[in-house]
Amino acid sequence: MSLLVALLVITSMVLVACGGDDDDVTPTTSTGSGTAATTTTTTTGETTDLGDLGGEVAIDGSSTVFPITQAVAEEFNAAAPDVRITVGVSGTGGGFEKFCAGETDISNASRHIKDSEAALCAENGVEFVELEIAVDGLSVVVSPNNDWASCLTMEQLGSIWAPGSTVSNWNQIDDSFPDERLKLYGPGTDSGTFDYFTDEVNGEEGASRADYTASEDDNVLVQGVSGDAGSLGYFGYAYYIENEGNVQALGIDGGEGCIQPTPETVAAYEYPLSRPVFVYVARESLARPEVSAFADFYLSDSGMTVVPEVGYVQIPTELQAEMQTRLTAFAAGEDVAAAPSPDASPAATEPAAATSTTAAAPTTTTAPVADGTLPAVEYGDLSGEINIDGSSTVFPIAQAVAEEFNAEASDVRIAIGVSGTGGGFEKFCAGETDISNASRHIKDEEAALCATNGVEFVEVAVAFDGISVVVNADNDWASCMTVEQLAAVWAPGSTINNWNQVDPSFPDEELKLFGPGTDSGTFDYFTAEVNGEEGASRADYTASEDDNVLVQGVVGETGGMGYFGYAYYVENQDSLKVVAIDSGAGCVEPTPETIADGSYTPLSRPIFIYVSTEALARPEVAGFITFFLSEDGLVTIPEVGYINLDEATLAASIATVADVLP
Repeated sequence: MSLLVALLVITSMVLVACGGDDDDVTPTTSTGSGTAATTTTTTTGETTDLGDLGGEVAIDGSSTVFPITQAVAEEFNAAAPDVRITVGVSGTGGGFEKFCAGETDISNASRHIKDSEAALCAENGVEFVELEIAVDGLSVVVSPNNDWASCLTMEQLGSIWAPGSTVSNWNQIDDSFPDERLKLYGPGTDSGTFDYFTDEVNGEEGASRADYTASEDDNVLVQGVSGDAGSLGYFGYAYYIENEGNVQALGIDGGEGCIQPTPETVAAYEYPLSRPVFVYVARESLARPEVSAFADFYLSDSGMTVVPEVGYVQIPTELQAEMQTRLTAFAAGEDVAAAPSPDASPAATEPAAATSTTAAAPTTTTAPVADGTLPAVEYGDLSGEINIDGSSTVFPIAQAVAEEFNAEASDVRIAIGVSGTGGGFEKFCAGETDISNASRHIKDEEAALCATNGVEFVEVAVAFDGISVVVNADNDWASCMTVEQLAAVWAPGSTINNWNQVDPSFPDEELKLFGPGTDSGTFDYFTAEVNGEEGASRADYTASEDDNVLVQGVVGETGGMGYFGYAYYVENQDSLKVVAIDSGAGCVEPTPETIADGSYTPLSRPIFIYVSTEALARPEVAGFITFFLSEDGLVTIPEVGYINLDEATLAASIATVADVLP
């Protein structure tokens, strides 16, 4: 089993709640024709140099809009390096939940805000403006090995994806298609893409069959479709463009013949699944110069030029000017009504993240424990839902175990989100999830929040990880670094920006850094071990809660360096080079052996799941945890690149669960 890539989060740095006073800072247009603008102007007529800006901008929401906002943030940070920008991926619905709670400044959305979400914003005093920033063509894709399907009608799509559909073979779609098993991949129910697709294809928002592999992370869907000859999935156009060598897009016949998604057909709304995408900006946040400047930059030529670069379609110049005017008026205190595109259909539904369901014969499994056995489970009799969120490091394990579990318990829906360890604990301690993936121990303040909300839990170690420091595959100079050198690079306020500052024998090569966002347990662990204080880190690096974003960043920069969980290095070792670490006893590379015996120090660590004891009273959760700790579950850990626990630690984990099972 290959490592399943994960959704999820972030551009340039730290999460912050909306704040500030509603006074006179209003963004105006910064222009650039592809060159980053360096100034912005307030409503008082004062010109501000972007290089003088500091502060934080917190963004979350749609995975579809994520590539655009990520790219704009990178361009903006080239001119304003001291502004920390975090771009999370909780799905459109999850993003609005945070935005309307005042936790973020900007919300990425692949649909219009729902009435219920707008009401929540109003209840919490969050005023906002909707800004259309691009056009997307929701792409229906198949494996590159599919040589029979080049076009599907909307009716055929409906027959496949309708609630309760039993279509499981390509010859059920069209009798000219072969006898090939159909494997489906699509967004989770917290996704605006899911909302839009179900509304357009099935005629009702949220109406969809349940037995498909779902994820809020479009990269997971790409990997799924590319790896299965009989697969079919759907996601944003940019993810198709980025991966068109690995998947092929189908033409869609909406009644006027088969039309492929292209920049031209999407822009003209000729392609049946064309739709606008948006950002929502809070009025109170716009009073802060860094948010005002970023929103202004986003709508400038410098910001809009990245839209086609990441695979989406630019809005017309006239609409861009209208959005700039709308933003300026809103920031000045005017009420600005939303102006949805006439060809676009709003859509919606409620939370989830990555869902895994696969049918198979029911079996009974018994997991060994230190002092006996966990209860035998008839998996085929189980049903219900399990909600999981948290660490991107632990995600591949949880996802792989969920897939194996669903092969035996096909009626259990498992949603796996990636909000980072801290974000996962926030949801877990609010009672929103049953299990929280964590790449560190729970903090005292997080445990206190759980206690306040009456959420009792058990901590279960599930694997060992070795945080891997990686460089570009073309880096032929750095094979080992000391902990002191790592600290010099990553310390708060570090000015090291060239490899020859790390070691004078290294070349004159720009150093480009990539690392986890501040909501990540990997960030917490690395900063504590390397810099001596949890959370102590330089700010001027590209950060993401999604380790796949970090992988791609290092792969794309000759002078790149980053750090993340060992599994992501193993999955991408042909594209990356791992750096050995010298903590005083010589250079040691991360390997299954050095991680397991602790000689890869100080970056070897256990990783965990936290399970609500209330949730364990539900048969589907108890069954899933039993499976997780059985041989059938544990065998997936080395398959996705992590290291199994030693016998004593595993026995302790199993005994912990056995003690609290009803």
